[in-house]
Amino acid sequence: MQKVKLHPREIVESLGPYQLKVIQNKDSYCFSIDSLLLAQFIKIKNKERVIDLGTGCGIIPLLIYRPQKNNIIYGIEIQEKLASLAKRNVSLNNLEQDIFILQGDIKNLKENFSGEYFDIVTVNPPYIPLGRGKSSSDNEQLIARHELNIDLNGLMKISSYLLKKGGRLYLIHRADTLISIITTLKKYCLEPKILQFIYTKKGMQAKRFLLEARKEGGAELQVLPPHFL
Repeated sequence: MQKVKLHPREIVESLGPYQLKVIQNKDSYCFSIDSLLLAQFIKIKNKERVIDLGTGCGIIPLLIYRPQKNNIIYGIEIQEKLASLAKRNVSLNNLEQDIFILQGDIKNLKENFSGEYFDIVTVNPPYIPLGRGKSSSDNEQLIARHELNIDLNGLMKISSYLLKKGGRLYLIHRADTLISIITTLKKYCLEPKILQFIYTKKGMQAKRFLLEARKEGGAELQVLPPHFL
């Protein structure tokens, strides 16, 4: 593990099966349990190329990293401060040859990658449409939760561009958005394949869902048993 300079109020935590180190700032942006759920849901084969859209502190690339699989993993983050944090997290774990963090706008990824470059796209998107919900005074949280920079339609459009035929998209979202998300996926030739609902308690309505979609896949959908937190 490399020695990485910590900023005030930052701590280092260990996560995942390989006890990778993650820098957290309790006074600022922290990754949520949704990122942990999504990372656990993602299935990666050997030598696949992966990109995480809106990577934040780089938590999903770190959690899905497997040393034996020889994957190349990219994380894209528009916020300079968070992209810098993600890069420090990668350096902290000596993974600069496996995980690459790009600071920039998701909408401009066509300037960085040719079409059908990736096997897997992962995304824990903003849940709140622009103009709805409570605004946060913390700009990092505001961008993470609200569709300020890109909406769901834009995310699915760029995901379809990036994915090879048969490539997989993994995402997590609010349960009450399922129909609109499936409609948007199909618009961009992304066929839902595996669905799992997330519940906080038995007897309560689902709060989230995890979804795997495949580019130009068949119409069969597998619904997994519910996941209870």
